[in-house]
Amino acid sequence: MELRNPGRPRVAAALVLFASTAAAAQQRRPIPLREALQLAAKQGPDVAAARAQAAITRVGVERAYTAWKPDLSAIGTFDHTSAPQEFDPARLGLPPGIPGLTIVGRNSYYGTLQLSQPLLSPQGLFLPGIAKSFAEAAERGADEAREQVLLNVARTYLSLQGVDGLLAAARDAEKVAIRREEDAKAQIAAGTAVEINLLRAQTDTASARVQIANLTGQRESLLPLLEALVGEAVAPLPPGQGGDAALGQPGDEGAQPWERTFSVRSAIAQVAGANKSVTYDDFLWLPTVAGVAKGNYNSNSGFTGTNTSYDLIVNVIVPIYDRGARYAQKHEDEARLAQAMANLASTRARAKANWQGARSSLVAAQAVLEQADSQARVAKRAQEQIDVSAKAGVATSLDLQVADQNLFQAQSAAAQARANVDIRRAEVAAAEGRLYADLVR
Repeated sequence: MELRNPGRPRVAAALVLFASTAAAAQQRRPIPLREALQLAAKQGPDVAAARAQAAITRVGVERAYTAWKPDLSAIGTFDHTSAPQEFDPARLGLPPGIPGLTIVGRNSYYGTLQLSQPLLSPQGLFLPGIAKSFAEAAERGADEAREQVLLNVARTYLSLQGVDGLLAAARDAEKVAIRREEDAKAQIAAGTAVEINLLRAQTDTASARVQIANLTGQRESLLPLLEALVGEAVAPLPPGQGGDAALGQPGDEGAQPWERTFSVRSAIAQVAGANKSVTYDDFLWLPTVAGVAKGNYNSNSGFTGTNTSYDLIVNVIVPIYDRGARYAQKHEDEARLAQAMANLASTRARAKANWQGARSSLVAAQAVLEQADSQARVAKRAQEQIDVSAKAGVATSLDLQVADQNLFQAQSAAAQARANVDIRRAEVAAAEGRLYADLVR
């Protein structure tokens, strides 16, 4: 008598659907973790966006140096007037022979070419340094964004490898369950077993296939995320391959490795920029000195007898009182400095807490992995012994089912623990600000 599992057609249909999806996923290029991280750092869209934002801030340095650059301008004017001005000697009773002069003609043309060169200004002295500090803060902020993107890449990649490990364990469980079905059918046909043995084997087969379907769905949902982070259609290598990204070991607490994180370095640069801004406010009383060279053209020669002239000018502007604007600016910058210092203290505390948590999680994950590997080895030996006992007729189908389930759970736990250890190592590297640095070595 053949027993049928009513849920098997639906599971089989799901497996066919996932098989077609997996066939499409085979077009993805398998790469090791190191290459995935390098690609994300080079062409990842999130990294590119962070770099573009930092580039906008970096332009502030170029703008600050314009305080020392000359200003060159040309102005042309055409003037038509209804009241021209002319000098007529005859009307003044002067002797004849003295020519008349046109002071302002009916149609006049004027032109000015002016060159202004700053010689001294508080803006030129202090603003470039302030801009450099804030540009450095933006650069470190972009580096921190890159570290977080790389950490997400590592998590996604290693999670996919963990799912692949779970899939391998589920497929092994499916193969064992199918073998149990065949054995049960043969024993029922020989009259040495009852139908419950076949039902248990079919239940295990269905359970393994449900696990495979669920894990395949997880894998297919993670692959597009990896592609979005990396910027290319890629896939992880099989479990145990390509996971060594030279992430290193946690640093010593005495060396304060969290100080190397880009978030802390960005906060330090922010404090430096805010401090320079306060210093700049203290020197706003300095005069602004500029040299001006001006060339003039006038279509009316007038009394000078020439249409062209030039002027050399030195402008000195001494700020005495500007309605209190610079004092208000100083108070605002002092408040910003206090805020930046508070943000630095908070960022340092968070970075230290993140590092301590990541290191503790790594130690715990390593301990869990050792126990999971040991449990998997024990479960494997137990299953082999139950197999031998079943063949000798001293173990029931229930014993076989329990042994198979224990082995599957132990292998799944070991695969998950192995992926967790690698993820924790990546988190420690990011908490020390060396995830990208380890790649370029």
